[in-house]
Order: sequence, then structure tokens, then C-alpha cells
Amino acid sequence: MAKQKDTVTVRVAGEARAVAWSGGVFAGDPDLVMAARRLAAIHAEVEVLPPDGYGVADENTRQGAMIAMLGATNGRGLVVEQDDELWQGLRDEDEQPGTVY
Repeated sequence: MAKQKDTVTVRVAGEARAVAWSGGVFAGDPDLVMAARRLAAIHAEVEVLPPDGYGVADENTRQGAMIAMLGATNGRGLVVEQDDELWQGLRDEDEQPGTVY
């Protein structure tokens, strides 16, 4: 069984849909899984609100996976497991020159 620090789950506000990541694997709602994988594969830069910053989606880190899953939910994602580590190092708006999803 994975430790909590090795997993992260994002659910869609107002819907009974969620996507989770553990050890490099996305699982959950098929549409959200596909979208998160796609964003992670291209290392998409995703706007994360709050804390009003940007991060890079990937499937190899907990934060990168969270960012991919938040991007997959089109701004309606709620992170289920909260800790400071997930939010550290996000770039602010002035530092972001790339495409935002």
C-alpha cells in the first residue's frame, strides 16, 4: 500500500468524478486520466489557483501529477490531500511566459 505522501487525489467540484496518482500511475475517471496523462506527457505549464502560480505537469512527481490533474479538471479541481510540499516552488504570474492550460 502506498504511503499518503506518495499519492495525491483531485476531485471535480460539484461532480462525482476524481483522478488520483500514485507512483507514476494515474487512475480514476477515464476522461480525467486521459487528460492528465496528456498534459503530463507534454510537460504542460498549468495555472494553479490558489495560490496564484504556475507549475509544470509531469507523471514522475507528486506535485507534477497534481498539476496535471488540476489542468485536466479545467479549473474545477479540488486537491483532496493537502500539505505544504504540494505548493512549494510554483512560479508566480510574472515568471510564466509559456502556454497556460
